[in-house]
Amino acid sequence: MRTNPFYTFTRYYKGFGTEPLDNTNNKRLIWDYEKRWAENEEERTDDHPRMKEYVTDVLPLFNEEDGIPNSLKALLYNRYTHWMGGYALVDDVRNFREFLYSHYRPDLLNA
Repeated sequence: MRTNPFYTFTRYYKGFGTEPLDNTNNKRLIWDYEKRWAENEEERTDDHPRMKEYVTDVLPLFNEEDGIPNSLKALLYNRYTHWMGGYALVDDVRNFREFLYSHYRPDLLNA
């Protein structure tokens, strides 16, 4: 059986049966978001409304080549602002960037 190539971009989701045993730092929730992104092609398209919003609103403020696909960042940004956002756009983007590199992918912080 072939491994989904999108698993290389996900931190927690590596296929069915890989759900984290604990929920520290919302690992299971993020696993579910990653699953949605990796297993559904429509989640990765440039014409997805979430991606359009990300390109229009977020990329002008946060456009870093860090190896994380923008479609995955768009999903994580959307969910981050759903739970933690609601401030000025510049603040939401700054706080998302901090979350992304300090909690989700700390390995990229000093890359």
